[in-house]
Amino acid sequence: MRDYSEYRKILNLWDEGRNKSEIEQFTGIPRSTVRDCIKRFGSLKAFEAWIASETQPMLIQKLRGELSGDHAHLHLAYAYIFGLYLGDGNLSLVRKTLRLRITLDAKYPQIIQKCVTDLQTILPNNQIGLVHRRRNDLPSCIDVSVFYKHWDLLLPQHGTGEKHTRPIVLEAWQQNIVDQHPLEFFRGLYHSDGSRFMNRVKVAGKAYEYPRYQFTNASEDIIALFCAACDRIGVEWTRKLRRARSANHVDNLDIYISKRPDVAYLDSVIGAKS
Repeated sequence: MRDYSEYRKILNLWDEGRNKSEIEQFTGIPRSTVRDCIKRFGSLKAFEAWIASETQPMLIQKLRGELSGDHAHLHLAYAYIFGLYLGDGNLSLVRKTLRLRITLDAKYPQIIQKCVTDLQTILPNNQIGLVHRRRNDLPSCIDVSVFYKHWDLLLPQHGTGEKHTRPIVLEAWQQNIVDQHPLEFFRGLYHSDGSRFMNRVKVAGKAYEYPRYQFTNASEDIIALFCAACDRIGVEWTRKLRRARSANHVDNLDIYISKRPDVAYLDSVIGAKS
């Protein structure tokens, strides 16, 4: 392909009403190139749109809100997948193409299926891979993966090392999506690093139990994102630091959602993992 500036010259003159012969004479660009350029793009506006799609694919433009249309389903899927990625996802370069891999517990097939479905919503033309990891001849977890050369644009939080060792800061368009769809973002985080369990306590010698939601992560930034999602969906939370048991481990932060109305609400819209 010739230099982009030559294409801009051709199409700018074409938009001004010059014919192909005049463009050839004025620019010195071969007639065949002039003809092919006009046939392919038709206008300078169409060429600039093509340039944008090459450097900034249409998917990222939709996520950023730069293209008109109803993209709510795409934003919902992204909010969920982004939550999963922050908990259990990573990017790696494989044969010059980026691969997103999200590792999920094999005992939760509905979560695995939702992950697959939402990835297909984001990338309908890409193949979703499932790799079963086995322990004692039983599947213990499943890697859901998909290749896409622009994952670094969709997930700019990637980097070297574990997530808790580096800042996790959202870009403005990501913040807009999680603000608009906090429940799906909460769901993705909870499905990755959260749990619902029965909390058992003793008061004045009597045993009590009540359901409780918990989210655990070592990253202060990811914890802050989860708490902000809780605030947006209107559930109260408490925070507790869990010290590492040994030098080989790191401190974790536990976020608890314990109030009966809040647990009942989460049960109605999310529920226990399955």
